[in-house]
Amino acid sequence: MANSFRLKSNTMFTRKDEEMKELPLRIVFLSVEGNKTERQYFEYVEKYRKELDIQAAVHIHPLQRAKRDNLSAPEDVIELLEEYLEIRNTSALPERLQSVIPNEYTEEFVEKYLSDELTEYDDKVKTFEAILLEAGIDIVYNRYLKELKGKDDVYGIVIDRDYKSHSVQQMNDIIKQCEKKGYKCYVTNPLFEFWLLLHLIDAKKITEEELKRIRQNDNVSEKHTFTSKWVSDLAGHSKAISEKVFIENYLLNVDFAITQARENFCIDLKDLVGDDLEKDSKMGAVGTNLPELFDLLRNVTS
Repeated sequence: MANSFRLKSNTMFTRKDEEMKELPLRIVFLSVEGNKTERQYFEYVEKYRKELDIQAAVHIHPLQRAKRDNLSAPEDVIELLEEYLEIRNTSALPERLQSVIPNEYTEEFVEKYLSDELTEYDDKVKTFEAILLEAGIDIVYNRYLKELKGKDDVYGIVIDRDYKSHSVQQMNDIIKQCEKKGYKCYVTNPLFEFWLLLHLIDAKKITEEELKRIRQNDNVSEKHTFTSKWVSDLAGHSKAISEKVFIENYLLNVDFAITQARENFCIDLKDLVGDDLEKDSKMGAVGTNLPELFDLLRNVTS
């Protein structure tokens, strides 16, 4: 693993509350490309599950990483997911975490620390926290993730097609890796903001010229591509999505976006990626298979 210890909580992540005391039917763990837009969108999907007709016992958790972690290539997105799975599937702390903790800090000490049984003013605790900080380990979030489990959990990645950055071969390699390991792969072409755009406009009113510009998705400013600028103009946000913006622009329009994606654009993973036969086909087809994610969240039996 090229970049160790990437899992970090940037916020007071939702801990297991009353509704999580019983084993959830399903938790969908997502590693997402964007550290703001995508992560925040799916955090609000989790918060407003009831309004989105998602069962109370079904959850979605976008994995968190450090604010300055800008590693967003498809390979980096898979890497973050696999860092989580390593933590989930080991009986104790993963060896790579244990290796940076001195032997004097026994497993019993770590357990007590995680359970808040030790005083924060203890010199040994202060030294331990300094070691974790220097190593870049968010051990509390790691432990939270290890305990967060359902009966039929799903693991997936959310990435952009972005033909300017990702080749057809690179995308196909990522998809094959996901298929081999049983991960879900959600792709939006040209980028996640197109999925957001489907919440905001009537797709039937998009002109041929606008569709061409969406597909090419050229930069129109230092901060925006054509598609992200359109979303920003309509919803009034840049990369970060506030809760107020989500409620006003996205919450009630999720099913509208799902329907538009299915009826007007490509939802087939192979076609979204495209092929190397011609210059045009290397761009892939405009669309997204994110509706499949909402199927996973909604269609769960006990």
